Amino acid sequence: MSGLTWMPGWELLERIKTKELSPVEVVRHYLERIERLEPDIHAYITVDGEGALKQAKAAEEAVMGGADLGPLHGLPISIKDLYNTTGLRTTMGSALFEHFVPDYDEILVERLKKAGAIIIGKTQTPEFASFDRTVTPFTEECMNPWDLKRSSGHSSGGAGAAAAAGMTPWAIGSDGGGSTRNPAAYNGVVGFQPSAGRIPMRNPVSMPSSSAGPMTLHVRDAAAIIQAIAGKDPRDPSAIEEASPDFLGELDKGISGLKIAWTGDWGVVPEEDAAVTELVRRAVLRFSEAGAAVEEPSIVMPDEETTHKVFTFIAAIGGGRLSMWESFTAEQLKLLTPRNQAMIAMAKDFKPDAKAMRGALEYRAILHQWMSGWFSQYDLICTPTAGRIAPIVPEDKYASPYDGIYAERSGVNHLYIANALGLPAISVPCGFSDGMPVGMHIVGPRFSDTLVMRAAQAFSQIQPWMDRHPVIAGGINE
Repeated sequence: MSGLTWMPGWELLERIKTKELSPVEVVRHYLERIERLEPDIHAYITVDGEGALKQAKAAEEAVMGGADLGPLHGLPISIKDLYNTTGLRTTMGSALFEHFVPDYDEILVERLKKAGAIIIGKTQTPEFASFDRTVTPFTEECMNPWDLKRSSGHSSGGAGAAAAAGMTPWAIGSDGGGSTRNPAAYNGVVGFQPSAGRIPMRNPVSMPSSSAGPMTLHVRDAAAIIQAIAGKDPRDPSAIEEASPDFLGELDKGISGLKIAWTGDWGVVPEEDAAVTELVRRAVLRFSEAGAAVEEPSIVMPDEETTHKVFTFIAAIGGGRLSMWESFTAEQLKLLTPRNQAMIAMAKDFKPDAKAMRGALEYRAILHQWMSGWFSQYDLICTPTAGRIAPIVPEDKYASPYDGIYAERSGVNHLYIANALGLPAISVPCGFSDGMPVGMHIVGPRFSDTLVMRAAQAFSQIQPWMDRHPVIAGGINE
């Protein structure tokens, strides 16, 4: 059974449908692996062993009974503990919700279940996905399976670590400013952020900067997940109205004839590790082997400070964080982590009036025009996902692992611009530095989700990464 750990999800699905594998034995395998590795990695907040086995038995009966099977039938998946799951606690990483059990599923969870996926557990997230480490007040920190002294990233570190360690074949994270892509790079997995509005939500936002996204070992698996959860829903008026593209059907069409731009710094991002930047640059140049033209133009982001402030403004207003804070009592506010308490203190003088909103939208339009100019010349833009490898975790539970210039957004300073503009973007493993994974970041124009995935798939064939895994807990990597 050890061969199941690193078997692609799409292959597990095929073997389940042909009765070569049972959903029960697959789920048991991953539950046993979680039991062995969780004491070292802490990727999960909640593991639903009993519920997962119950779902697996029903899935097995459906296979044996010849029932019509969903596209994800019988395969276990973990969900970032930011999304509601009926009857399974959803903490959002906060002591305020440590024992909260919702009575409804988020739309993406509904769709995963309808497709036949089995929810195996909820992965770690910092409180309200707002900290640069994946740790909560009531859990031990999620560590990086490649080096248990290092961070698993933020804020989908639990999902990234679980996928990298083979504690789930598939994982769902979220990305409000790089939160699937940063931990994907640090843990050596795929992390995809679709175009804003591609994945509908029960609590939509007027200016979406955040989206759910898959975190997997294989690009094809990420495409299978998006295929199952994308598409409009009447409960989310901000969802994309057009029919979702055929992610799996488009995946292997290649990138011959495309023009790809490389920038190591958007013209303004301070370099953190020259070796990492150069490693990614060399990897991007390999796209020429798949028939693409790679160029290195001078791309300079307009006014990086203002860009980040506007992104933060839009995320805070559109994401509803300010209104959520206002709903808490004084006693509840005392239970929040230092990070969120500090953000609330700063927000006291933050007045999102009509003038401020208009200014943010006007600057966002300028940023959109600037980016559209580059996409009129290039099909895709590539950058490092993170300008460094995963940092060492400080002893203080709530200390930042970053220091120096732009420390407050180190690890995501290549990434948040895609959130500010609602662009599809993906991180794929592209090499190692000091034994730690490094990620390549591929960004495309709005609605070019399948093109971004095609490029990631093409790179996975030029420079495969799927046969290299972390050695965990004294050598357990089978």
